[in-house]
Amino acid sequence: MMKHYFNTNKVLSVTALAIGAITIFFACKKDDKAGADEARDTQTMAAAQREVEINAVYDDAFGVVLDANSYESGLNGTDGGRWAPENSSHARCYAISFDPVELGVFPKTVELNFGDGCTDGGGPTRKGKIKVVVSELFFLPGAEAVITFENYSVNGIKVDGTQTLKNLSGTNGFGYSYTVAGGKLTYPNGAVYLYDGMRNLTQKEGADTKYDVNDDVYELEGNATLKDSVNTATVTITKALERKFSCSYISKGAVAVTVNGHAASIDYGNGECDDKAMITVGDKTKEITLSK
Repeated sequence: MMKHYFNTNKVLSVTALAIGAITIFFACKKDDKAGADEARDTQTMAAAQREVEINAVYDDAFGVVLDANSYESGLNGTDGGRWAPENSSHARCYAISFDPVELGVFPKTVELNFGDGCTDGGGPTRKGKIKVVVSELFFLPGAEAVITFENYSVNGIKVDGTQTLKNLSGTNGFGYSYTVAGGKLTYPNGAVYLYDGMRNLTQKEGADTKYDVNDDVYELEGNATLKDSVNTATVTITKALERKFSCSYISKGAVAVTVNGHAASIDYGNGECDDKAMITVGDKTKEITLSK
């Protein structure tokens, strides 16, 4: 007669081991997912902060060129009238030259030479050259200025690309657009970021007081893409950014930065003039300091 043996202890032991293995497996999966989520949040927040820094560099070039066009009589067709919505605190430590030098002859190539480095009043340290080809007197609606960079850097960050400015001003006030094509920023640590984007700047207040710029308020809208060696981020202004002439910083508005479907928001505040913005990713927030 054949005997059958049913070892209950052995079965329970195997079952316990199996349940334990399954539990550990899913616990590891959970830990892996938490780690992946944490890494994704960190990556997205870093991209948002980098976008703030990089856009500030190209926004600075925009401001410097408008400043030169506004104050140089050879470019504005006046004896120094105010035509640009930028803060007048620029120390203008660059040397400027024109080709051709004749007044009223366009297109004109303008070179802003910052030499081995100069720092304006409380602003960044710039080195190298900005070259600009201006189609006509830049205060005229429709005028364009095409900016390129030659060994140019801001606070040690090397800047490349082509930036095109256009005057969109009308009866309701000043307006400008600028696009960045083939933008490339190389950081001192060797990190490289590629940047393409556009922004429109429209005057919302102060148009009735042309020669009193202190009450001028501008809004910015636009979008961009930002790439590093691994990821691509899309950038969209979701709430128009507010820039007051009397303030060196964006003081209001919001931007969304999305990396691989994961979004961060950048909140510039409620209109108070300060150098702070808040980045939020999920339940994480980080306060950052803005550059002038």
